[in-house]
Amino acid sequence: MLLLVSSCLLVAMVTGSPGDRSYVYQKCLNNCKQRNCSEEGLKIFSSRQPPVERLIGWSCHDDCKYECMWQAVDAFKKDGLDVPQFHGKWPFVRLWGVQEPASMLFSLINGLAHLSIFWYRSRVPTSTALYYVWHVAAIMAMNAWAWSTVFHTKDTEFTEKMDYFCAFSIVVFNTFTLACRTWLFYFRVLGTEKRCRIAAIGACCLCFFVQHISYLSIHGFGYGYNMKVNIAVALFNMVGWLYVCYKVRKPFIWKAVASIVGIQALLALELGDFPPILWTFDAHALWHAGTWPLCFLWYSFIIDDSLEMVKQKAYGTLPQALKID
Repeated sequence: MLLLVSSCLLVAMVTGSPGDRSYVYQKCLNNCKQRNCSEEGLKIFSSRQPPVERLIGWSCHDDCKYECMWQAVDAFKKDGLDVPQFHGKWPFVRLWGVQEPASMLFSLINGLAHLSIFWYRSRVPTSTALYYVWHVAAIMAMNAWAWSTVFHTKDTEFTEKMDYFCAFSIVVFNTFTLACRTWLFYFRVLGTEKRCRIAAIGACCLCFFVQHISYLSIHGFGYGYNMKVNIAVALFNMVGWLYVCYKVRKPFIWKAVASIVGIQALLALELGDFPPILWTFDAHALWHAGTWPLCFLWYSFIIDDSLEMVKQKAYGTLPQALKID
């Protein structure tokens, strides 16, 4: 469940960039809108627009921005200047109407990787502690990666917010799974069942999530604030899971450590942002490309961890506490 934590933390959209503020871009954009987006121009545009682009929702204005972006890119290259970003994004070649084809594809693969929950189901008894918790986590991860796929297909205000909000839901729910796993460890030591505490932690996580997205929705989307909150919670989760790994200290625990450390190592790609290779593969796309294999490693860990709990007869409490009768 650590695979989506940072996909939205370091991608901050801005209202303007050097590319879209350039004279070449602005002049081209004004001419294109006057020529192609007038009443007559729209008829020609609609007749020539590919059905898939119409289905995705590309407008005449969007198409003008795309064409003028590449004109500006050519102008920057002819002048020997570095190619800048446009509207907070690097230039990407549009493929079959998809705005960022590589990130879209790798987001889809990451979402499909969470179908590994069926692998978990085939190996772990339903009475195992955290059995239902991991199912909810998988569903939430698939939902978040689905919105990431939609967002990278076409960036709009709505798809952007859904991408950010659903990614944050994974971060918060990971805190809940961490609390469950930590309490379960001490449950075996203390020999006492405290269902109310787990329920209270879940309620606090839900309230925190609702408060965060409500604040961003009502007071305006503050990218810096959102990033700080995500990073703070993600760092807390990382330290917490490493603590769990230290306390459990079983032969299979390396899988969890490798997943956590691997995610942090891949973040170096985001920190070293660069123009897309072949105008398709940017740092963010390569980050997505590296996360999905770690998903299988994480599911292998939770399978081994669950089977170890079965072996130690530490099952049957948390599922009952979390199950709705």
